[in-house]
Amino acid sequence: MSLQFLQGALEDIKALIAITEQDIVDIKIANNDAIFARIPQKEELTASFIRKKEAYAQEIEERLRKEFPNSTLEDLTYEDKQRLLGEGASQYTADLHDNLNLLKDLNLRFGKMSLAVSEFYSSLLGKIVPIEERGYKKQSLGNASFLQTEV
Repeated sequence: MSLQFLQGALEDIKALIAITEQDIVDIKIANNDAIFARIPQKEELTASFIRKKEAYAQEIEERLRKEFPNSTLEDLTYEDKQRLLGEGASQYTADLHDNLNLLKDLNLRFGKMSLAVSEFYSSLLGKIVPIEERGYKKQSLGNASFLQTEV
């Protein structure tokens, strides 16, 4: 059962990777609506990953208490840990580690791109509608005469 949690968590991470890669493609072509539309899906996958990770940890804790009542995980030998974690767990955890690192790198890349786009639009808006900064307060100067319409 515990390996099913790891497998499910890995599938969630792979899905998040695919979505983030699509977000990177979409931000390059300014397809912002598609990016925003995927946010709920990313939130659900993240929550699902966390639930599966916690369920796996809880199951391992229960098995530890049952099979090694007077020990902590750190007290166990390598062989005991492997038996406790289950056959194939080390491969899943290695894959999870690699995919989490990939997701982290993709999110960093997407975050930098998002920041660049945000800075561009903020500077463009500042040129169209001049803003004066007074400490934490920003006030429009109102000198944007070409934005006024005549009726």
